[in-house]
Amino acid sequence: MATELLLSSIPRPASTPPYRSLLPSYAAANPRIPKLSAIFLLRNPCHSRDLKQKRIRGQQKRNTALLLHGYRGGVVVEASAEELAVQVSGQEEEEEMARVKFNDGSPISFAPILNGCWTLAGGHGVISEPRILETMELYAAHGLTTFDTADIYGPSEAILGKFRQQWENRKRNQSGGDVHHQMQDLQVFTKFVPNIFRQKFTPKLIEDGVRKSMAALQVQKLDLVQLHWWDYSIPGMVDTAKVLMDLRGKGLITSIGTTNMSTEALALIVDAGVPVVCNQVQFSLLDQRPRELMLKYCKARNIKLLTYGTLAGGLLSDRYSQKKGLFGKYTRPDLNTSSLQMYWRIVKEAGGEEHWHKVLSILAEISGTHGVSIPAVALRWAMQQGPVHPIVGLRNSNHLHENLTALTFSLTPAEMEKIEAVLAQSPGPQGDCYEMERGN
Repeated sequence: MATELLLSSIPRPASTPPYRSLLPSYAAANPRIPKLSAIFLLRNPCHSRDLKQKRIRGQQKRNTALLLHGYRGGVVVEASAEELAVQVSGQEEEEEMARVKFNDGSPISFAPILNGCWTLAGGHGVISEPRILETMELYAAHGLTTFDTADIYGPSEAILGKFRQQWENRKRNQSGGDVHHQMQDLQVFTKFVPNIFRQKFTPKLIEDGVRKSMAALQVQKLDLVQLHWWDYSIPGMVDTAKVLMDLRGKGLITSIGTTNMSTEALALIVDAGVPVVCNQVQFSLLDQRPRELMLKYCKARNIKLLTYGTLAGGLLSDRYSQKKGLFGKYTRPDLNTSSLQMYWRIVKEAGGEEHWHKVLSILAEISGTHGVSIPAVALRWAMQQGPVHPIVGLRNSNHLHENLTALTFSLTPAEMEKIEAVLAQSPGPQGDCYEMERGN
């Protein structure tokens, strides 16, 4: 039976969260909203294919898009500057988003794609805290409830602490309803990144660092602490991991992971008896280093790979896939953020701009077949490599639809083979995870 939703939407103040004016009942923690709607006006252009060739009309179309997710057969029947009427037919609810669990028996389950907060550390332009809080709430309402941060990501932990409190307050104010439509728990994965160049870290200093993250995140126990070690020649890495294990025993930490560890370094920690649940590394169609050793090691031990750079800071996107203009030239990236500068180095190591465009070309072909975007295909490819869960940067709501779409389809064996044929032409980067960045 069809359901029609008339949404009074625009105009609205620029500071209003994109969903709050549309769905005021969500602000009151209506327990059915996360499942039954996901119909939001976002502040980014509407792509026609997202609406099955139905474009939003009206004076607000430049900063308005309609995201249909969680329903099948959604059709736009009317759209104007004053209101949108959305006809939704077919099955009203999709299956629950599959959740992921770690290998240590902890009760935490997390989203298959994580929201990355690295961009809050600086080097990515001015960050509006109110806007970021709105964006976090939007992603979490769609089931992407897992956020990745670190003690060195500037105000990231503090912002996430504030958001967690807001979310938990809403959960407490939920007025009953179907238990299957309750607001989900949040997961915040942080990192312990000791400055090993300045001082030797004692158990007390390590516990102080963990408690500092707990205070910033406003929690009594951290969901996940991932250890980073800048220089393997400086002793103390395994001992620090053991201290984190002790803090887990004291109830301060739920799970322990690592970040940017080589396979050899990870093995040292695991062999010391530390229950490592994940390793966070760079992994993408342009950076295949985890496929050499890390993936095999982690698959054998059910250790998850949380991967950053899977979209290469936006370089693996539709924006750069087609020649434009009178002279038919590709759009060149501005390299105006620290992420783009970092990933441009990966492009050079992978074979330069020529290889980059070959990768984009095959992704564009496959994305057209599935009716999805290039980023969705890039994310899907990574997830089909093994226990891989991409971390996508959270600066605004632009990636929400792509992230969700990546969970709705699979690449066929023939499509994977086409991609492999292109990847086989890449000369690098060489070595194990993060070895190049360490100067090895």
